Amino acid sequence: MKNFLFYASAIMLFHGSTLATNPIKSEISGVTIFRSGAQIKRTATVNLVIGMNDIQITNLPSGFDESSIQVSLGNEAEISSVTYKNNFNVDNENNPAIVALKSNLKELLVKLENEQLIFDTWKEEESLILANKKVSGDNSGLLNEQLVKTAELYRTRLLEVKQNILLSKRKIKDINDETEKVTRQMNEWHTKNTNQNSGEIYIVVYSKKNIASKLNLNYIDYRAGWSTNFELRLESLLKPINLINKAKIFQSTGEDWKDVSVVLSTGNPQNNILAPVIQPWFLQYLFYNTYAGQAAGGMMDKAMSQTRTANVRPEEAPDRDGIEDQTAVHENVTFLEFTLPNAVSIPSDNKGYDIKLQVNEVIADFKYYAAPNMDNRAYLLASIPEWHQYNLSSGDIKLYFEGTYIGTSYLDASSVKDTLQVSLGPDIAISIKKDKIKEYNKTKFFSNKKQITAGWEISIRNNKPSPIEIQVQEQMPLSTSSDMEIEADELSGGVLNKETGIVEWNIKLKPGEQVKKKFVYIVKIPKDRSISL
Repeated sequence: MKNFLFYASAIMLFHGSTLATNPIKSEISGVTIFRSGAQIKRTATVNLVIGMNDIQITNLPSGFDESSIQVSLGNEAEISSVTYKNNFNVDNENNPAIVALKSNLKELLVKLENEQLIFDTWKEEESLILANKKVSGDNSGLLNEQLVKTAELYRTRLLEVKQNILLSKRKIKDINDETEKVTRQMNEWHTKNTNQNSGEIYIVVYSKKNIASKLNLNYIDYRAGWSTNFELRLESLLKPINLINKAKIFQSTGEDWKDVSVVLSTGNPQNNILAPVIQPWFLQYLFYNTYAGQAAGGMMDKAMSQTRTANVRPEEAPDRDGIEDQTAVHENVTFLEFTLPNAVSIPSDNKGYDIKLQVNEVIADFKYYAAPNMDNRAYLLASIPEWHQYNLSSGDIKLYFEGTYIGTSYLDASSVKDTLQVSLGPDIAISIKKDKIKEYNKTKFFSNKKQITAGWEISIRNNKPSPIEIQVQEQMPLSTSSDMEIEADELSGGVLNKETGIVEWNIKLKPGEQVKKKFVYIVKIPKDRSISL
């Protein structure tokens, strides 16, 4: 009886070990994509027996962060160890992708041989006709009537032969082009996959009972990411803005993502998660001569500037069908998460694919803005109050007005202002003109001073069928010396900010209405000095 139990236990352990060491394939169940990097979530079903089990997860694309591997099983199992290694013995030649390309190439080569045979046959007939024509031409005994019939036969048949030669030649060219295309695809595939290793994870598990358990495997792969971009569509200034929030997703992990659930996170796993700790700062005297100090100070300033620049990590900028359902947005303590409502497929080609996240109807205030000193055009600005409620992040905006693409702008979500301002581009229906006023542009001399007067007239005309509000700004120079005096002479109701020198007019214009504003200032400087206005 004891021997029977011993042999039965041995047989059970032998079969259990065989089952547990079989290579197990896993499937991607979900992906959390960060700005730089992605957390890949895989699942597999494993059959566990009582005692120790060796599990081998195969066919993983190599190149992900091995230190980020996380494995979990049910409560009845305890994980003893997790080991990763690369398998360099991957059979690429039997890969379905390369097998399909080889089959396609073989079919093309057969077609090329057949078509080349047809081409050669037509060419031989052409040579035969031309040779027979020469023999007939040398035979001077032909009657005129026979000569006409022979010439007509040569003409019709030779034309038919030449047409078939041309047709066959074109077919050969098309086949050669297709053959080159397939050959190029094969070369690209081999370049990408030759000597490419496959990742494998070995897991040792202790199980309390015989059970089929679900295995969860997570790891970070930095060969993926996403960036934000928007479409802003405006049909009328009397209607809300249609703001479409999109994500451009890319990945080159070596494995296509097919119908996987995706969460987009504004976080970044590569960022340092530890809060900084302030250390005591001991201030020391510097001992150096003037020249050396300036040089050292300049080098230090340069080094500090380079350090600050290096620490700045600017955010990044083929179309995929958009998602009709709204994306669920979850706000964590330090980042946002967008859960896509439908599964998506992203190939491993490092190309960006647009996915629609949200569509918001945004109430905005519209106002025109012009700075004639820099640009004689009026720009339409949209001011979006309480914009933080829309869960936006920084990104490029494609602008459409009345269904027409008008250009690209930028949405800066790092702004701390309650109202977000977006430029919608110039409006040619508003004309602005700036002209010098001759009688104002002159110079007067006094005993020890000279007075320079500069003056312009700014004309704004509304050629639109509806009234508008426009903010116009001009700029007065600021003094850089105690012996330089600058004062406004005529501003036509404009408000001057003395700290910045900016003069501002807020104007309401009816359809077809035109207004003119004078902008005149005076500069007083020593008689022996010169300036350029």
